[in-house]
Amino acid sequence: MRLSYLEIFCVVAQVKSFSRAAKLLYLTQPTVSSQIQYMENFYGTQLFERTTQGVVLTEAGKVVHEYAKRLLDLHDEMEKQLDRVVHTNNPSLVVGASSSMGNYALPCSIYTFKEKFPEVDVKLEIANTEEIIRRVTGDSIDLGIVEGPVEAPGLVSHKIFADEMVLIAPPQEPWLGIEYVPVDILKKEPFILREQGSGTRRVLERSLALVGLRIRDLNVAAEMSSIDAIKSAVESGLGVSMLSRLAVQKEIIKGMLVALPIENLSIKTDIHVVLREEKQQPSIATRFIRFIAAPEERSFC
Repeated sequence: MRLSYLEIFCVVAQVKSFSRAAKLLYLTQPTVSSQIQYMENFYGTQLFERTTQGVVLTEAGKVVHEYAKRLLDLHDEMEKQLDRVVHTNNPSLVVGASSSMGNYALPCSIYTFKEKFPEVDVKLEIANTEEIIRRVTGDSIDLGIVEGPVEAPGLVSHKIFADEMVLIAPPQEPWLGIEYVPVDILKKEPFILREQGSGTRRVLERSLALVGLRIRDLNVAAEMSSIDAIKSAVESGLGVSMLSRLAVQKEIIKGMLVALPIENLSIKTDIHVVLREEKQQPSIATRFIRFIAAPEERSFC
């Protein structure tokens, strides 16, 4: 049984809901359901009961939950002991991240990782996706975390979690109380765009192509390399934009921005870790990747 399955199982048991667990894990609900179904088939018994309040552990599920937590804790202890044996000096890790990931998603996760592994020195470098790819290729950073898959000679990328891009607008008329906006709104409203080379722009370009649009079809009012600058411009009513939900969730919760679904255009974004193909990864890099990919471990700001 994979540790990742046990981790998902424990999250479902904690929040008592497949859909809430899926959101916390940045997975789809069918993925969570299928992995729980796999576990039930593997152990030959039902692990959860459906109720009007959500899901609860069966008696068999309680047994699995007790031992799953023990196994996960034991695995953590094993890794800490390995560190003491393998690393005579403090291990170090240089992580590169795109602007959306580095400024908004990773800082709290790195803090949590450091709490768990205080002996590890972690350095975070932030740049746009194109630059992060160059640094991984040049071996100046150990790994990169960026939006979307990466196809570049000598590199491999693996999905570690999912995000989505949302259309953001100021919390004022005509944007209040709208259920959906037509995709043609992107051709009319002033649009504030990320710079060439950013992962956000690459994802946007690919998604627009699915509905027959290109960047030049947008009413581009400005192009900015700073996500904070884009958010400030939108808050001030200077236009709309599309950014990672992780990058704008605080402003949405506080009512400083509104997120608007676009009719017939849902932009899901896979977040990938990028590595050199032929490089033997240090154990601490592998551990960090596993940590950041585990929803119950990471902690997005």
